[in-house]
Amino acid sequence: MRDLGIFIVLFITLISSSCNNKSGQKVQQASKGENRLASEFEKTIKGINNIDTLYYLTDKYENKLLEENTPPLIMAKFYHTAANRFYMYSKYAVSKEYFKKSEDAYRRAGDTLMSIKMRGNRAVLLDLQGKYKDAVKIFFEISDYFKKTGDTLPLAFAYSNIGVIYEEMKNPQKAILYGKKALELKRLAGDTLHMATNLNNIGVNYDELLHNPDSAIYYYKLALEIYKKFRKIDDYATVLNNLGRMYLEKNDFDKAESSFAKAYGIFDSLGMINDKASVMRNQGQLLFNLGKIDPALKKLRESYDIYKQQGLSKGLLEATRLMSEIYMAKGAYGDAAEMMKQYNGYKDSLLSAENQAVIAEMETKYQVKEKNRTILMLQLQEQLHTKKIKLQKMFIVFLSIVFILSVVLFYSHHKRNVIKQQQLRLELQNYLLRMNEMQNKLETFEEDCQRSTTPGVEQLKKFNLTKQEMKVIELIAEGYQNSEIAKKLFVSQNTVKTHIKNIYLKLDVKNRVEALKKVKAG
Repeated sequence: MRDLGIFIVLFITLISSSCNNKSGQKVQQASKGENRLASEFEKTIKGINNIDTLYYLTDKYENKLLEENTPPLIMAKFYHTAANRFYMYSKYAVSKEYFKKSEDAYRRAGDTLMSIKMRGNRAVLLDLQGKYKDAVKIFFEISDYFKKTGDTLPLAFAYSNIGVIYEEMKNPQKAILYGKKALELKRLAGDTLHMATNLNNIGVNYDELLHNPDSAIYYYKLALEIYKKFRKIDDYATVLNNLGRMYLEKNDFDKAESSFAKAYGIFDSLGMINDKASVMRNQGQLLFNLGKIDPALKKLRESYDIYKQQGLSKGLLEATRLMSEIYMAKGAYGDAAEMMKQYNGYKDSLLSAENQAVIAEMETKYQVKEKNRTILMLQLQEQLHTKKIKLQKMFIVFLSIVFILSVVLFYSHHKRNVIKQQQLRLELQNYLLRMNEMQNKLETFEEDCQRSTTPGVEQLKKFNLTKQEMKVIELIAEGYQNSEIAKKLFVSQNTVKTHIKNIYLKLDVKNRVEALKKVKAG
């Protein structure tokens, strides 16, 4: 839904291509001879794949350049190269230090624009490290600079980054405020396509943080129109699915059905299996809300099979939970218990060290958004109970007419029905007792989680994973692909591939399955 990485890339591109150093300062130029050591360093580090070697060579060339009184512009380029390389190794603290050195050197060289660019890179690293307040502070400084220079589009992307970071800080009011500021500036600059990103982000705030479906629908629809115009089909389908969920919350079933059908068709044609399963799960919920129990179960079973084939535990968790509710409404208590058993199993698999925070967030979101569904389920149960009593009465009348002369047979049959009903009531009571016990255990577990620090971090630290690598392994465990991980972490796909490669090296594994097994095994 959001992509900070895209914001940063576009932000840097606009800085370097459109501003042209409007400060009027004269940038120092370096001769080819002065550039020799820096160029040599850049060529040398391209061939290394060892972090210790990178530390050694960087220190070595830095000392040589300083000894030769290298001009600031060359030093700035050297520090910039080193910062990028350390970033590739996920050494964010070191990378941030060299970006700072590069920023200072560019400033001494008179290149204010590149100095601002390096400051923006530092803000990105601070955001990746979860230091949101520091990151926002820097982006505010950058926005002040572009206000003075009158550069509209770079200012818009600075505001976009501020909005995204406020969203990460769970501050929807400020996130929406700066998202709208960025939106207006992009409108003035005629950057229609990237307006859709801000519109979608604003919709996400109303959807996930403020739980305001009407406002979310408004902004999702605006983003939808732009994605349609520019033929961004995958983004178009994603927003359609989001719209369908909002219509479902408002009980506008016709629009929800239409949105889900269009999204499903696009994901199916593009071969986006995971997204298709998500739509099918939403379609199952829609059918359930309409009282179509059997079609709802069929659709959810199809979604469940895809999730299981893809190994997506989070999707399986949602599907089994909903199927358990539907079986309960249907009166199939044995099947409901089996689904609840599977749900607990999948939940246990996700309650590993790297996923407990995700589950806690999902549970909270579920309790808020599923309230109306629970009420509907109870209504359906009451209707089914009424129908059952009516059928029983008709059956008794029928028996009394057909077997009027067979009093003994009627009596025995009636007695068997009474015993059967008593057994069903006992089974239901036992089941409800088990459900209450499981609920109490879940509440006790959640309270323990809230009183403790987030578990699992220390377990991952023994593998020497960085915070960003921890985020990547968490998203891998949830079943996300590289492109999806890049969007969620706001970085490029190449960066995600680099993180995954580093994870494999540190865990001494060859693929995702082995990595997840090793992390879970501890």
